[in-house]
Amino acid sequence: MKRALFAAFAMLLTACAPLGVGTGVPAFAAGLVRFDACEDYLTHVKTEAKRIVTAYGLEGDWHGPVWFGGDMVALEGDAVGPVTTASAGAGTGLQAGVDYSTTNVQEAGVDEPDIVKTDGDFIYAIANGTLYVVDVTGQPVITDRLVLESGWGEILLAGDRIIVLSTQYGGRGFAPEAGIVAPDYYPSTPVSVLTEIDVSDPFDIRIERTLHLDGGYVSARMTGDVARIVIRAHPTGFQWRHPEGGGLLAEIKAKNANRDIIDASTLENWIPYYVLEEAGGAVSEGLLVACDDAYRPQEFAGLGMLTVVTVDLSDGLEPDAVGVLADGDTVYASTDSLYVASRQWVDWSELADDEIEARVSGEYTEIHKFDISDPNATIYRASGKVDGFLLNQFSMSEHNGYLRVATTNQAPWWGRGERTSESFVTVLADGGGELEIVGSVGGLGKGERIFSVRFMGDVGYVVTFRQTDPLYTIDLSDPTNPTVTGELKILGYSAYLHPLGDGLLLGVGQDATQEGWTTGTQLSIFDVSDLENPTRIHQYTMKDGYSDVEFDHRAFLYWEPTATAVIPVQRWGWDERTGKDDYFVGAFGFELDRAGGIQELGRIVHSSNPGNSWAGQIRRSVVVGGTVYTISDLGVSGSDLATLAETGWAAF
Repeated sequence: MKRALFAAFAMLLTACAPLGVGTGVPAFAAGLVRFDACEDYLTHVKTEAKRIVTAYGLEGDWHGPVWFGGDMVALEGDAVGPVTTASAGAGTGLQAGVDYSTTNVQEAGVDEPDIVKTDGDFIYAIANGTLYVVDVTGQPVITDRLVLESGWGEILLAGDRIIVLSTQYGGRGFAPEAGIVAPDYYPSTPVSVLTEIDVSDPFDIRIERTLHLDGGYVSARMTGDVARIVIRAHPTGFQWRHPEGGGLLAEIKAKNANRDIIDASTLENWIPYYVLEEAGGAVSEGLLVACDDAYRPQEFAGLGMLTVVTVDLSDGLEPDAVGVLADGDTVYASTDSLYVASRQWVDWSELADDEIEARVSGEYTEIHKFDISDPNATIYRASGKVDGFLLNQFSMSEHNGYLRVATTNQAPWWGRGERTSESFVTVLADGGGELEIVGSVGGLGKGERIFSVRFMGDVGYVVTFRQTDPLYTIDLSDPTNPTVTGELKILGYSAYLHPLGDGLLLGVGQDATQEGWTTGTQLSIFDVSDLENPTRIHQYTMKDGYSDVEFDHRAFLYWEPTATAVIPVQRWGWDERTGKDDYFVGAFGFELDRAGGIQELGRIVHSSNPGNSWAGQIRRSVVVGGTVYTISDLGVSGSDLATLAETGWAAF
């Protein structure tokens, strides 16, 4: 019964949203333990694997610890206006933020991967499994295209080099040991694919080299030309024995056989493997992480390896990596530090039926800190724990050496716990190997959960929601005593918060009824100049609409020079008067102003044909000169920045 319950429970967790935690953080052993040598590493993983292996193999490590978070990055935040990061153009003389817009990121100086990048002369966009190069020095014109092996990906741009980051599924991994390979029926093995592309000639882009890595791509951050790519891998190459027939003896024999398989394993089964293929045909391969660059928590956190790979795009894809025997899914980076958050590892198969709910409502988030201040190295520094689960990357922010973390202590979907949920903001400091809690404030949104977070300098903004939307302002000027200073309750919620400057904050989310039923995309301008008395001064609602901005901040464009925002929106409804579908798939443009409010400039649509309207969903928007370019799977549309009237089109 316990095995069946665990399997069903694991499937449920995998499909659900971030889940909650307990009422207090347990004692945490400071820091990680560095392995001295490969023998030390093998002894550890084999000992732990034999301890938890079953008659069916290492269930927990094939699927990994259950995780409920999402990845992205948070704002350090001295900036009071929109934060963007330049994608360096190759000698164009154009200036990011002045001549063209860049990816909407949260940390100045730290670029994030996205499906669209521009250097002001060309737009590089991924759509339909293809990388397109679009000349935008005049009318938009496609100059070249490249079909991606993985069929999807995100890109980073540095000078005349692009790196495409993606994950492929299938195959048996790279572990080469004969006799220890995954059977054909085994679940697909994720392999991260990093493809370096030379775009110096936009009419003839070329793949320079491709790096394959065991494990799934999580996210990446780039400062200058140096990218840090976070990969999550699990043991590879095992063919487990299963019980032959029923009965206790069959299970004992299978379990003992699996222990023998573990004893026969080698480093290639436990450390991610890499294969680097040059365009000319040369191939190099090996273990991705050196044994003395691997760490483990003092408390067992599974046998999967969280790897941070450092790549200098100016030197190609030669990898340098550091690994931790832990899991992770939420990535944040300042210019000096990279943090990876991981839900606490639990071997769910070992829990009795009555223990599962207790663990579900009593978990914690582990956070690992890496020093990235040296462009040539990534160094592990410290680890810590906070009570609760993270919503996304905005839940973390580093400022003046302190890490601020926003969490909620109960799963939004669980609904069976007796405790009332609440949210917290916790401040941590690096205490020499341990991220120590130095301050905390709780009691936010009793009975609700966090829907958005934004940290800016010494101030934090937290939105919780169940039926109404409390916007909390938090004074973080004293890290040891974070204090809630103000609260504003309105209908609906903001899923994304963006600073507009001049004491204004924009919220993008959903309007809602008194009962908490959402009614459509809502824009709100908040006056937060008085932290004790935040007010909403302007509101705009698109009935029945929803926007990608609500879950992906990179879909949001704010062009500060003209105070223009472009927001993709989809709306589906039914017009009772005509008896026809009432829908809109495109983007709205707005001018945002303290006095004038939220003024609609116009709308952009890529297709008026109902048959391909979904392909016309606008994924990204960028500004180049006086033109805003919107990108969908159908193509790139140019529109006048002031009126949004169409000025050009290039079909994919």
